[in-house]
Amino acid sequence: MQRPENIHDALRHLHNLTMSIATDISKFMDDDQMQYDHDYFANIKATALDAHMLVTWIKDNRPKESN
Repeated sequence: MQRPENIHDALRHLHNLTMSIATDISKFMDDDQMQYDHDYFANIKATALDAHMLVTWIKDNRPKESN
């Protein structure tokens, strides 16, 4: 995963990753034959982990709130 340039870039990438996860899971759920191999699920897992890392990056790089 390439490091985002800013929070907006990270959010855009996170949006794309989470949509990819949802699309891939939908394909699996809608397939009556369920003929998917280990690599298919490894790719979904990798996408989910990239999304998780982006959330962490956003949390660490968001502007600090002032009270």
